[in-house]
Amino acid sequence: MNNEKENNPLVSVIIPVKNSSKTLDVCLRSIRHSYYKNVEVMVVDDYSSDNSIEIAKRYDCKIIQVKEGNGANNARNIGAQNSNGYIFLFIDSDISVRRDTILTVVETLEEDGVDAVVGVYTAKHRHESLISQYKNLWIRYSYLKSRPTIDWLFGAISGIKRNVFEKVGGFDVELLAHHGNDDIELGKRFSQANLNIILNLDIEVEHLKNYTLRSFIKNEFNRSLGFSKLAQGLGETKSSLTKGFANIYPAFVVSTLFSIVLIAIFILMLSGVVNYWYLIAAIGLYLLMNIRFLNYLEQVRGLFAMVFMIPFLFMDHIVCLCGS
Repeated sequence: MNNEKENNPLVSVIIPVKNSSKTLDVCLRSIRHSYYKNVEVMVVDDYSSDNSIEIAKRYDCKIIQVKEGNGANNARNIGAQNSNGYIFLFIDSDISVRRDTILTVVETLEEDGVDAVVGVYTAKHRHESLISQYKNLWIRYSYLKSRPTIDWLFGAISGIKRNVFEKVGGFDVELLAHHGNDDIELGKRFSQANLNIILNLDIEVEHLKNYTLRSFIKNEFNRSLGFSKLAQGLGETKSSLTKGFANIYPAFVVSTLFSIVLIAIFILMLSGVVNYWYLIAAIGLYLLMNIRFLNYLEQVRGLFAMVFMIPFLFMDHIVCLCGS
């Protein structure tokens, strides 16, 4: 075991924690069962008010307590500053890694010209509510559509070489996690510095978050608000229509804009200005815009679940439009 550790680079697994008692135990247990053993686990508690720290104490990890909660990015940076690893593996506290996750991250970063690597969510999700299934599969699908070389990072599962992380100055502490752009922004700086980020679909982790309708709407509104601000600041708002932005693929952007047309036609139909055929045609066009994603839902969850997820897709577009 000692020889194995000596021959492999030390990986610092950095986990920002904020009232994560529902998922932290599963997260830390999954790391303990990893094939790759040369790791140090850094739990950075961002002023939690629950028993997250007590849960972390059950495991072999270093616990750092932030006296004042300043967000996930601040916690990530503090974890990096106090770690010893050659590789930083940033994961969220609601993530369960597979046994080969850390090993695959290390192997990917050992390839020439790779400075950072991003993983994806598993298709399997332990929470069976349709809204949780929809959100998990939408994120996975958006990553599957991305090219292997990307210009964004994913705080839930990203491996970064220590030297390049320090070179770009770490995460921006002014960006807050609930705006959804805190981790994305660092990837944009990587791109500006001509550093290479690889999306490796073999690196899969399970997202443990269980969405309610309220938390889903809140999450999507804040995420679209944060993404729009970041895109505007980078001058990428117009190009998002044809190229997308981060993992937001173009069809989703266009469908988000088209959702207001659907609502307008529906109101005009109720007012008697147009007949219902206009609405049927608009709905048909909307479904056609999203046909590939709907096909993916049908392949993974079946026809019945796919049909019942369509309202969540439309709601997603409406909420994102409002946030944008």
